Amino acid sequence: MRGLLLSAVVLLSGCFQDSPRVTRLLVAAPMSGALASEGRGLERAVRMAVDEEAAEGSTPTVEVVVMDDKGDPAAAADVARRAVEDGSIFAVIGPMTSGCAIEASRVFALAPLAMITPSATAPILTLQQERPDWTGDRVVFRLPPSDLMQGDVAAEYAVKRLSLRRFVLVSDGTPYGEGLCNAFHHALKRKGGKTLDLLTIKPGLKDYGPAVDAVMTARPEGLFFGGLTLEAGRLIRQARAAGFEGTFMSGDGAKNPEFFEIAGAAGDGAYLTVVGVPIDSLPSAADFLERYQKRWSSEPRPFDHFGYEAARVALAALRKVGNDRKKILEAVRATELRAMIGDISFDAKGDSLRALVTVTKADYPHRRFQVSY
Repeated sequence: MRGLLLSAVVLLSGCFQDSPRVTRLLVAAPMSGALASEGRGLERAVRMAVDEEAAEGSTPTVEVVVMDDKGDPAAAADVARRAVEDGSIFAVIGPMTSGCAIEASRVFALAPLAMITPSATAPILTLQQERPDWTGDRVVFRLPPSDLMQGDVAAEYAVKRLSLRRFVLVSDGTPYGEGLCNAFHHALKRKGGKTLDLLTIKPGLKDYGPAVDAVMTARPEGLFFGGLTLEAGRLIRQARAAGFEGTFMSGDGAKNPEFFEIAGAAGDGAYLTVVGVPIDSLPSAADFLERYQKRWSSEPRPFDHFGYEAARVALAALRKVGNDRKKILEAVRATELRAMIGDISFDAKGDSLRALVTVTKADYPHRRFQVSY
């Protein structure tokens, strides 16, 4: 009897071992809070990529799992820890914000678990992996260029195209906002411009009176803001109400349709840089845009096409090496993929080798951003 029981246990164990293992791709993004619309857009884009490749039969069955990081770095680190513990997750798309990506990457490095961000642009995100105190593997991959390029392009446009040299810089105090302002500051100085003041505001506040007063005292030709849409809209609206007549500039974090609702007519004529090319101005994205609208009955969010391609990078690695985290990491590092945003490959830090920044101008009457450069 004991022998029969042992044989049954062995057979049962063998059945479990031979059963197909669930393979999951994680979307780590804000699904609640002020950035929830961005997170939901990323989820839709990733699901599209997974479902389309499944329909072609080119990729093993993959389940998309979503974890809400709330746009909060502490929550992002917790999401990363849960993801690392789930052995079925082979890669991560996200996090979306730089603060969240920085915190999560330190957890993913110990697994190791590859993370491909479609939108986190703070230079420190990839540079931190070169520091002596970095622990673990280099796991960060970024599709858009970092803010070093975004700041440089914005400064170049300000000085050479707009003939502006005297700026006040305002940061929201986040790694993204500070990094973008710092990049703009140094680039402006190299190009013959000058920073008159560097201010910091707290995200979420409704009244930016002290910052606006400082801007009015400095009397700059331009106001550059490093931060997100809500604060950008409120800042320029209050600055215009106080009499500021200079040029307002900001980065990709502020470029969302909601900018027009928040800033109102005060946002008209603002110059906002965006990584890559806006999807509605990218001919190679026309088919993606049509499929996205047909499936979701909505316009894609600004970074959804990056999210779609990030998922394709992860799926290509899975096809090549199977669900092995270490091998997936190396396969992503060796990526050479033709995509609507251009050929995708990465340098040693994990930054995309294809770097492009576009300058757009806010057209309030038509509620759109026109490409200027």
